[in-house]
Amino acid sequence: MNAPATAFARLHKHIQAWIWAQKWQQLRSTQAEAVDPILRGDTDVIISAATASGKTEAAWLPILSALAQQQDNGPLPSGVKALYLSPLKALINDQYERLGSLAESINIPVHRRHGDVTGGARRALRETPDGLLLITPESLEAMFITQGTRLPGILNGLQYIVIDEMHSFIGTERGAQLQSLLHRVELALRRRIPRIGLSATLADLSVAAEFLRPKQGASVHLIGEDSDDKAELRMQLRGYIGSSPDPAHAAAEEECDAGVDKKAIAEHLFRNLRGQDNLVFANSRANVETYADLLKQISDRNRVANEFFPHHGNLSKEFREDVESRLRVPGTPATAVCTSTLEMGIDIGTADTVAQIGSPGSVSALRQRLGRSGRRGGAATLRLYVSEDTVDHRTPPVDQLRAQTFEIVATVELLLERWYEPPNTNGLHLSTLIQQVLSVIAQHGGATAAEIYSALCEAGPFNHVDRPMFVRLLRRLGEEDLLMQASDGTLLPGSVGERLINHYSFYSAFQSTEEYRLITSGRTLGSIPIDHPVIEGNLLIFAGRRWRVLHVDAANKVIDLAQARGGRPPAFSGGGAVIADGIRQRMRRLYEEDDVPAYLDHSAQTLLSEGRAAYKRMNLAKQPLITWGEDTILFPWAGDRIMNTLHVLLTASDLDVSLDGVALNLRKTSPQQLGSLLRQLAGSETPEPAALAKNVAVKSRDKHDMYLDDDLLTLSYAASSLDVDTTWPVLRRLAEASGAHPESSAVPVPESMYFPLYNPSIERGTAPFAVVDVETTGFSAQKNRIVEIAIVRLDAAGVIDSTWSTLINPDQSTGPVHIHGIHPDDVVSAPRFADVLDEIAQQLAGAVVVAHNAAFDISFLTSEFERAGVQAPSWPTLCTMQLSKQFDPGQPATLAEICKRLNIEAGEAHTALADATATAQVLMAYLARSNELGGSDLFAALPFPVSHSPSGRGMPTEAPF
Repeated sequence: MNAPATAFARLHKHIQAWIWAQKWQQLRSTQAEAVDPILRGDTDVIISAATASGKTEAAWLPILSALAQQQDNGPLPSGVKALYLSPLKALINDQYERLGSLAESINIPVHRRHGDVTGGARRALRETPDGLLLITPESLEAMFITQGTRLPGILNGLQYIVIDEMHSFIGTERGAQLQSLLHRVELALRRRIPRIGLSATLADLSVAAEFLRPKQGASVHLIGEDSDDKAELRMQLRGYIGSSPDPAHAAAEEECDAGVDKKAIAEHLFRNLRGQDNLVFANSRANVETYADLLKQISDRNRVANEFFPHHGNLSKEFREDVESRLRVPGTPATAVCTSTLEMGIDIGTADTVAQIGSPGSVSALRQRLGRSGRRGGAATLRLYVSEDTVDHRTPPVDQLRAQTFEIVATVELLLERWYEPPNTNGLHLSTLIQQVLSVIAQHGGATAAEIYSALCEAGPFNHVDRPMFVRLLRRLGEEDLLMQASDGTLLPGSVGERLINHYSFYSAFQSTEEYRLITSGRTLGSIPIDHPVIEGNLLIFAGRRWRVLHVDAANKVIDLAQARGGRPPAFSGGGAVIADGIRQRMRRLYEEDDVPAYLDHSAQTLLSEGRAAYKRMNLAKQPLITWGEDTILFPWAGDRIMNTLHVLLTASDLDVSLDGVALNLRKTSPQQLGSLLRQLAGSETPEPAALAKNVAVKSRDKHDMYLDDDLLTLSYAASSLDVDTTWPVLRRLAEASGAHPESSAVPVPESMYFPLYNPSIERGTAPFAVVDVETTGFSAQKNRIVEIAIVRLDAAGVIDSTWSTLINPDQSTGPVHIHGIHPDDVVSAPRFADVLDEIAQQLAGAVVVAHNAAFDISFLTSEFERAGVQAPSWPTLCTMQLSKQFDPGQPATLAEICKRLNIEAGEAHTALADATATAQVLMAYLARSNELGGSDLFAALPFPVSHSPSGRGMPTEAPF
């Protein structure tokens, strides 16, 4: 390793002068170590060091020294001399300013190229290419297509390529595109160009090296530095108990639709962050808008200037840059409430505090965010906030475990151990390969199949695609009219391919939704996805302000806004992070330990204690299965790829399975059934991933997957979304543990919560029946919502009088579409529960409410009534699942099995009306059998206890709480 003084002496004199001008005392260790391998000009290098540790200068000081030394020996070749590739336009803008004075010291110009750069600047680069070019992968893709055979001239003088924030590319479609572009640059110039990768969070430098130079990773020079991890860290995790927003306040324009937990978190942020420069990571764009609004309202109530501003990708460039400027300017305190947009290395100065609301989703993300604090040599400050729902007798087991609290603690503990998530590098990236095939053809005006295969697959980054698979892909593209073949064998774009190439969206490898532009008084605020409808008169929170929709111009995709007193954040698309196996394994360890981390406040300690108590009560340390009504819940304690593989595997075995965070919910399946199946699967041979993937109904994930046939799509899905080899040891562990599953593993409920089922004031033979079935967005009555409801009314003798059903707009995702078949578009125009509450109450009034697994349906009805600000009545309740156990003890009690046993036509499963009608016929059958037994009272025959709620409602204990 070079000593800093020795490395400094090797730099060009003008670069040395620039360093002296910055008043640096010496080079940092990473900067010193990078000098020799980069100056050699023939070595690929990875520099892995913390945010603000000087990685940028570690690359550019020797690069510009090499260029300056060549200048001393004569004119440099024409064309761009060094490429800098970044995942963010904002990071390019930041580096453009940062590198300006350094490059100026040796008379080298700096250019930038991305979607916001003007046509004049682009034209200047084309006409007199020179210096450093800072560019996104998408803009480099555009240069390949628009400049074509002129590109080698533009890049003629290229000597170095720098890839910033390299961790963000590895294992992604965008990363596959970047690898292809790097390879195509070298093909165009017919020579090897040294590559320099920069990153703060790399789990395995050897994996990163293989990404940087495929098949030659061992030759990459690796530079790592961990002195930042020895810096002081001040940290606290604060816990909160959430609640649904007050319905009266939610309806009022003056109040933001937020629960007490969010308001309490906002108050704490206001008291502790005001007067400083800070970053608050709120994970989602909707949360960013909610917290920015809450903090502004608190500032207004306190009659002080607002210092809290939103920052996310849907805000306009001008708005984002204004927030970044506020953070950079000394003496003007500002806090950005943001998504991951400020996670990477944009220079915004030093944050006094980094706050994280909820789980960051990965250790790598938390490390990136934490690197924003403590950058003046002082201690880094990290404030963490977690909110969990109130636990009562209706709370599902997964929510009793306080899993979010444990996920955050696990993430922090792994961060302190310097563990980071390994990327998934197994993907075939066929969607991006389609893009690159079309791009190569557009670049050269046509190419043969052999030339494309040689460029992209045989010697290129798609080397996992063999020749037969490539031929199948080309044939498929021909069938879809993306390609056509000339008589001499040259491949050309087909009509569909031409349209794709000529559309601006072609340059990106990832999906992008169409969006409406939001304007007020002619000023653009940003944009929102077009797939979430907005109508005139709606109230929105956006850009930290409250707005009323004045006009929607659908043709031009523009929404005109005016300031208002109320609103709520728009619905944004996008999913959560993929949780790594290491985090879930650490969560399990935390449940089984007694140590309490010192950084938890009293409320967070309580949440940790409650989660451990629930874990112990469910006996999860010894067995992974518990009973919840007629369902079984499986706890694998594994990462999301393994969870998805188990989900596919069990679904292929004809079980009704859904993912529920840390668990899998198997609907209408007994623990004995599941345990037997787990042992059978564990004893079988490991299946081929593609064979397992054939069972997945919806396999499309990436931008151009629509053009793949089912066989290719199956191979692609298996490679990217399944992990069979790692899943099988987990499966064997689960099978072994489930062998000791007790006959009764229901979550226990205190005896004090029981009271008799029936209402004595309703006598048999006088009260009608109301059979209810609900389809829901999930399994938690507190978090999830009803998406469809059906009610079948029967008279006291059990004869059907009427049926009623409706879809419900749940104001959230419709959830497990594969179960109920209800897509988001189906409920856009549907009424909300509050709109039909009176009808539902009237349908149920004066009747015995009947359901199959009544605990589930009644708990959702009760929660929906409460959300609407109405106390649910104390309905007399009857559960047909319990009736089946009374009349047919020992027989399966699922609705489908009962219908089969009683010769009842069940109709289409998991539609509310079909299930309610089937349940009504089951009730009629049991009423008839009751009469055959001498007319015994169904209520008296079933004195089983039910759980008691504060309002006096009752539910069967077979679905324990």
